[in-house]
Amino acid sequence: MADQKISELTALSALPATNDYFVVLDTDASATKKVAANYLYHTWATNTPTVTASSGTFTEVSAGQRYFTLHGKTRVIEGIVSIVTKGTADGTVYVTIPSGKPATLFGSSWPVSGRSTSGGINALLNVAESRLEFLKYDNTTLIADYKVIQYFVVYELA
Repeated sequence: MADQKISELTALSALPATNDYFVVLDTDASATKKVAANYLYHTWATNTPTVTASSGTFTEVSAGQRYFTLHGKTRVIEGIVSIVTKGTADGTVYVTIPSGKPATLFGSSWPVSGRSTSGGINALLNVAESRLEFLKYDNTTLIADYKVIQYFVVYELA
């Protein structure tokens, strides 16, 4: 894509290539800056996390995640866990995250939003372990046959 004047820009018909860039006018410095297209546009990547429990083992569990990274530091993840057969699993559900260690949030873990077919959840991104942790809203286990957990988290990469 060749450089174009603002008056000549047309709508993008497809996402820009990873080596494309935009020129932005910095009015404070009265200068232009070159901004990589992938700094502005983000495509979702997929990840298949590992799901374990604080005690015991699941007989049948599956999970999936979609994620992207903004500006090299902010990670956005949405995911789902499906417990078909709980087996001997009990306690807290642990879900791995894509590569990249999370930074601490004021010295602690990041909150995770979501829901489950067991009701409300209490969830966090454990920074020390680089994993998501799920319990029911009352801090009891949500592990049972035929349960689904859906979640969303935004955090800073270390």
